[in-house]
Order: sequence, then C-alpha cells, then structure tokens
Amino acid sequence: MRTIPITSTKEEIRELVIEWNELLAQEKYKEALEMFLQDEDNWTPELLESAVYTYGCPGYTREEAQKEFGRADYKVTSILENPDKDTIIDSIDISSDYGWMGGDDIAVIHYDNIPLNGTMSDLTARFFVRKVNEEEITLAFIDLHVM
Repeated sequence: MRTIPITSTKEEIRELVIEWNELLAQEKYKEALEMFLQDEDNWTPELLESAVYTYGCPGYTREEAQKEFGRADYKVTSILENPDKDTIIDSIDISSDYGWMGGDDIAVIHYDNIPLNGTMSDLTARFFVRKVNEEEITLAFIDLHVM
C-alpha cells in the first residue's frame, strides 16, 4: 500500500492517481489494486479489468460483453502520452465536501476522463483520501463506473 505524508498537496495526491492509471495502461490490474486500500473488498484484478474492457460494466466476460454491448476492447491508455494530458489531470477532482465519507476519510476523488483507447472517456474512478495515521494518508479505491 502506497502512503504519502498527511501534509501532501493536491498535486501530490493527483500523482498517485496518475501512477494508478499508468498501471492500468500496462494492464497491471493486481498492482493497481495493491497500491491502495479498497473501500469494499469485492474488487479483484479480474473484476477491475472487466470494468475497463466493458466501459464501466464489471462482471462480464469479454465474450458476454461483446454479445451484450457490441464490443469489449476498451483499454486504459497512458495519461502521460495523451495529447489531452493537462485536461485529464485537471479533471482529477479532490473535494472534502461529501457527507458520506467515513471517519478517517478526509476527501473524495472523482477521476473523470480516464483515457480509453487513446481518447478521453466518461469512465470515472472514485477514491477516498484516507488517513492511515497521524502522519500518513493513502487512497481507498471505491469503484470504476460511467458517470
């Protein structure tokens, strides 16, 4: 689990989200899940991968998704190599205005515009910024879905 100092800036928190995205772009789903806590323990590497290739509808096999949705070839691509890099990074919203956060949660992240197949999408990842102790924070992965 990756942690950063509790005094980290929003830019430093965004760097964690970018690192997570880059793992997904390399199809390292297990490593991406291991970076952070999970808000609920139901996410597996396979489920995360299916949420990507189905454009936010986890749980389908590729064959089922192809039959149901007409395609199952979505892939997260690099933010760092994307021509809309600045727009994507700017869309990683960090807010502490949510009443549904848990006691150790100090903010919620909505990461919109996840690049799929080289272009921005409306696939969204959500995380809590969670206090680990008095000196460190981490992220807690909530879900990946279409807003």
